[in-house]
Amino acid sequence: MNYYLLIPFFIILIFFIPIHLQVKISFNVIDFSGALGIFVFNHQVEHQLFWIKGKKILSKKENDIESKEIQFDSEELIFLETFINQIKDKTSLKLFHIFYNLGLNDSFLTSMVSGYINTFLYIFFGRIKNQKPTANLGIFDTRSFNREICQFALNTVLSISLFDVVYSLFNSVILSKKLHAQRKIEIESENS
Repeated sequence: MNYYLLIPFFIILIFFIPIHLQVKISFNVIDFSGALGIFVFNHQVEHQLFWIKGKKILSKKENDIESKEIQFDSEELIFLETFINQIKDKTSLKLFHIFYNLGLNDSFLTSMVSGYINTFLYIFFGRIKNQKPTANLGIFDTRSFNREICQFALNTVLSISLFDVVYSLFNSVILSKKLHAQRKIEIESENS
């Protein structure tokens, strides 16, 4: 038996076995700040802190001293938007949990607003459940009646193959360059 034939078999196997990806996002609405963590097979790959200031996003890795400034119409955000659009149909959603802590310094108002938020989230989860029926969905809410607080967190677990990631990255690079060039032309035509 020729053992060299096992090498292409393992390469093909690695490309098509699903990757267990976990994304955790938390956001404080009062401070417009948050954190993003990405884990592959429960091993941390990325951890970013971010702040929204006007039309800019300031991001900083957890242990770095310098921060990076990103405009909302920058090429990085256009690439991220096209990459998410490319990859969303190829992923399998396993877990989607939303956590929030709400306090408006008034118990009646806090209860009313949290009820509206829960209603909106249940409608949103109904739409997700229609498209991904095997997903585990959950809402975990906490109400603080005597202080002002508004924090949201998201925990998702996705499954995707390496082939789909590479294919989506390749398409996203091409499409984002075209979109960025089109937006530059639109901005220049509006300014002149």
